[in-house]
Amino acid sequence: MSKAATFLNSQVGRKIATGVTGLGLVLFIIVHLIGNLTYFAGADAINTYSYTLHQLGPLLWVVRLGLLAFFVYHAWLGISIWLGRRRARPEGYVVQATRGEPSRQNWSSRSMILTGILLLLFIITHLNTFAFHDFQTAVVGGVEMHDVHQRLTEVFQSPLYTVYYVAIMILLGMHLRHGVWSSFQSLGWMSRKTNPVIYSIAFVLAVIIAAGFIGLPLSIYFGLF
Repeated sequence: MSKAATFLNSQVGRKIATGVTGLGLVLFIIVHLIGNLTYFAGADAINTYSYTLHQLGPLLWVVRLGLLAFFVYHAWLGISIWLGRRRARPEGYVVQATRGEPSRQNWSSRSMILTGILLLLFIITHLNTFAFHDFQTAVVGGVEMHDVHQRLTEVFQSPLYTVYYVAIMILLGMHLRHGVWSSFQSLGWMSRKTNPVIYSIAFVLAVIIAAGFIGLPLSIYFGLF
């Protein structure tokens, strides 16, 4: 086994890899949210946005499969670290002693494995709902393209799917609230001086991202757009 593989399989290496993949996925989620919000700019805007992505051709599927592999690798890292901690501390998390600093343990941190698995399962259903769907077509500027606006409107007029989507986005916000600052901690970028700032940034970012993703389905369902 090479030195790089040995390092990545070590406890420290897996924590650093979790931090890097976690921050990379947060960046993707922000870009994906910005793309979703083009819905509010009108049908032509989001259809053109989707058309631009599809112009990548086979490269788009390479990116999609790469992101899915990134998600799976991040989930495997999180689960393996969690199992390692349970083996090292059989009493689990019933005893939550701290080392003098205020405890950051809360439901968000203690449910990271559960929320992570649910988010991974959501990605599969999300791809099935949108990426693998046969879209109707729209014409924008004389160019025929997928009518993503119509598909989003159709999907989020369903109360069942809207409730499911909103619930998952709340879990995403909870996962990010702990995951963002935990990533910085794994990379060794936190200190007594920067801790309060990073905790605040993680909380605000989680709220903004969750609210952004929740705002779209609720706006469609209640007929605001």
